[in-house]
Amino acid sequence: MSEHPKPVRLPGQPPLPREPYEDKHHAEPPPVVDEDVDQYGAEAAAAELTERINQVHATAVRVADDGRALLSPPFDAGRDHVDGPVPGHATLVVFGAYGTPASRPLANVLTHVREQHATADVAWRHYPDPTAHPHAVVLALAAEAAAVRGRFWALTRELLHMHHHAPDDLHAAMRRVALDPAHATEAMRAGTGADRIVDDVASALASAVTYSPALFINGERYPGELDPAAVSAALDAVAGS
Repeated sequence: MSEHPKPVRLPGQPPLPREPYEDKHHAEPPPVVDEDVDQYGAEAAAAELTERINQVHATAVRVADDGRALLSPPFDAGRDHVDGPVPGHATLVVFGAYGTPASRPLANVLTHVREQHATADVAWRHYPDPTAHPHAVVLALAAEAAAVRGRFWALTRELLHMHHHAPDDLHAAMRRVALDPAHATEAMRAGTGADRIVDDVASALASAVTYSPALFINGERYPGELDPAAVSAALDAVAGS
């Protein structure tokens, strides 16, 4: 005999409550939602983009005479997210991600470069690692949503300086750069910019990038530290050559 027999409905009693998931149309419990992503309102788009990123494969890497990896494809002012005059006296292409421990140091480097090298072109290519940094993909979608309104670099600077990555922090950052969070979330949910992000990841792998941030100056991999003065000196060396 069962240790816990099912209750029996006696005459005159109301119907007994159903056991959880007893209905044949609900044989399995509902799926668990990943709240870390769903809280932004773009879970499906972020999950689909993550799957696409995981399917990108490395291709052959071009190298310079000194053995350093070359940027592939090369800097393209018509395609890349560029901050600065075009053409500039030098190009700094950054493979970066938001929501990582390196975000704020990278922000300091970019601020210093912008202050000291006003005529340099700074370009951003996305290289989020969904496994190591769970917020990176959804924040990349946020940046691409900002790009639709011509606010990519404004929001990028805000995202890199953020201490936390809760939706309220993201929405506050959007408001500081004159973006409507509701409209931006709609664009994120629609996967706006996802193709670009995937192409950027493919570019990173083709350029022998295995982590972010990774910097390329005039098409060649920068081998130094993520330090404002060091990056600035490397740009000075290129400009003087």
